[in-house]
Amino acid sequence: MFEFWKNEWKLFLEDLGSIKNAFSKIFGKKQDYLLLQSAQEEASQNEPEAEIPVFIPDAIDHKVTAYFGENLDELRENMSGDKTQYDVLRNYAQYFKPYNESQEMCNSAFRKYYDRHALKIATEELPVEQARIVQNNVDLFIKGQEVFGENGQFIDSRVDSIFDKVGIDNVNKMVNILHDNTEEGVNTQGERLFAEVITYMVDNGIKVEKDKPLIEPVKHVLEEKLNDVHSSLRNHEDWNDEYQALLSQERKYLYALNRIEQYETEQRISEFEQKINDLEAM
Repeated sequence: MFEFWKNEWKLFLEDLGSIKNAFSKIFGKKQDYLLLQSAQEEASQNEPEAEIPVFIPDAIDHKVTAYFGENLDELRENMSGDKTQYDVLRNYAQYFKPYNESQEMCNSAFRKYYDRHALKIATEELPVEQARIVQNNVDLFIKGQEVFGENGQFIDSRVDSIFDKVGIDNVNKMVNILHDNTEEGVNTQGERLFAEVITYMVDNGIKVEKDKPLIEPVKHVLEEKLNDVHSSLRNHEDWNDEYQALLSQERKYLYALNRIEQYETEQRISEFEQKINDLEAM
């Protein structure tokens, strides 16, 4: 009998061990998982929240608001094709210059210009160079418009007609003929003189033909302006600031005309060489 109870007790202990093992298999890992989850939750609670970067407008952003009058937050949310309107307007405004003279008049005139071309600018159809030439030289395009009163200044639509007729490639070519590019990226002096020439064309009804070289009408304008300067110099007796300004104008127009003459000479040489090459190839 004793041996019987001894065997039963041994079996009972074995069964008890099996139950413990089964219990640990079922709940042990889950207990570890719960501990891990608890540790992760605690770690996440201790982690600092990700900070939203603060948007700080830069110099170009200030140009966008100053010259286009747009809200930067709205521009950054609105899309124009595959870009935000913010990116589009920054591309236009990056080379804009502050107005040195007649700031209110210049600002008013360019705002009207922007309103008239807003859709083309939003879709990047208006050449960046054209907007830059107009904005950087607004004072030339509105010269003599004080008679229109406060906020009455505008940029004549015939300015756009000249750009449209000759195309931006010919404009850029003419700008670089008028003056050598002494600055990186933008030929500021060439664009300034080109704007002066366009203003003279508009004021004096000088026409340009579509898809025709721009060099002839530009040369004509420069020659007329140089003649006007010479007349003023002949009638000027005092060696004062006005006389010095006239001399500066004379040098500017002569320099541009000399560059045009050099360009035309190079073109004739190139054409002659091409004819020689054609004859040799026959």
